[in-house]
Amino acid sequence: MQNPSDVQRIFRQIAPHYDRMNRLMTLGMDLSWRRKAVRYLKPLQPTRLLDLAAGTGDFAWIAAQELLSLQEVYLVDFVPEMLAYAEKRGAPRPSVAWHTLVADAHQLPFPNDYFDAITVGYGVRNFTDRRKALQEMYRVLRPGGLALVLETGLPTNPLWKAAFWVYFRLYVPLLGLLVAKAKDAYTYLPESTRTFPHREKFLYLCQEVGFSKGHYQTFLGGVSILYKLHKT
Repeated sequence: MQNPSDVQRIFRQIAPHYDRMNRLMTLGMDLSWRRKAVRYLKPLQPTRLLDLAAGTGDFAWIAAQELLSLQEVYLVDFVPEMLAYAEKRGAPRPSVAWHTLVADAHQLPFPNDYFDAITVGYGVRNFTDRRKALQEMYRVLRPGGLALVLETGLPTNPLWKAAFWVYFRLYVPLLGLLVAKAKDAYTYLPESTRTFPHREKFLYLCQEVGFSKGHYQTFLGGVSILYKLHKT
């Protein structure tokens, strides 16, 4: 489990550089992965979306751009400095109500069955108690709704995994030092990825809290993984 004060400190420190670092680390592919994820919500035609661990609002902004059915987007994060960038950015369409809220993922301030869909981009690995946060996601998602969790992953191919791990453990912290002046923050990233329960282990945890079924899709050989979680 992560220490919440340490996680807050890290993300406060890197907030001004967060978007630029994401683009540099993934060569801009993180935006395409979010866009591909959001397209799974189109058949659902959601009107109210929760973007949890919203950060600077990339996932929410893409969702509001792609999903013309959306009327309300709630961006929730427990780091005010990150949300300040999301609030300044605003919605891509004037017809979408854009709500930013500082709150704890383990105790969401919403009623049961409130959201049609939930997105979480690279945030679940930072939760102090993943089970509790997943229970809260399940509680506030309406029956028939869909939660999309995008997370960093580890490739299963041995050669690709070894090459990626060198990149992740050496290049990314160096990039963090040069761009964000925060090497420690980007040393935390590979470590939190290493200890995360990937693939079937994560789906099993989601099923334990109530999600009826789940699937995952890998990007770039497992560097990033999209989990699709259903509530019946």
